[in-house]
Amino acid sequence: MKQLSVALAIACSMTCASCSTQPRSEPVREEPSSLRSKLDRADLALREARLIDAESLYRDLATSHPRLPEVWLQLGNIYARQSQLEAATYSYKQGLRFSPEDGRLWHNLALLELRQSIKTLETASELLPSASPQRSRIEDLHRALMLAGHEAPPRGR
Repeated sequence: MKQLSVALAIACSMTCASCSTQPRSEPVREEPSSLRSKLDRADLALREARLIDAESLYRDLATSHPRLPEVWLQLGNIYARQSQLEAATYSYKQGLRFSPEDGRLWHNLALLELRQSIKTLETASELLPSASPQRSRIEDLHRALMLAGHEAPPRGR
């Protein structure tokens, strides 16, 4: 529930942040050097594992530059590292809205969804009675997904 709240809070904050009390007659253009500076600060915070700072900087960038897939990728990575899976999924999907050809976003989203599927199967295994016919099928699927998550994909596609 907490993770869903985080995803909703992000969506709301980005929606509200883009609202203005005064309509703009022309879009605000940011100098490329200013954008580069903001990206550099966010990247540095992430490299230094200052995740709260990095998250805040990338969220600001996502609000002001929502079409930059790198921002959504890094924001998703931050949330994934913090086990905020719904927020990470939202971030990767936002990046894909603007850059559907970005293989990094697809790859990270797939890994994240694999992780979520494994977690779902583990919960089901704990809750289903051992005599349940579905439990053995769920455990088989769990083992298969665990193996798939550890195998390297074939190259050259």
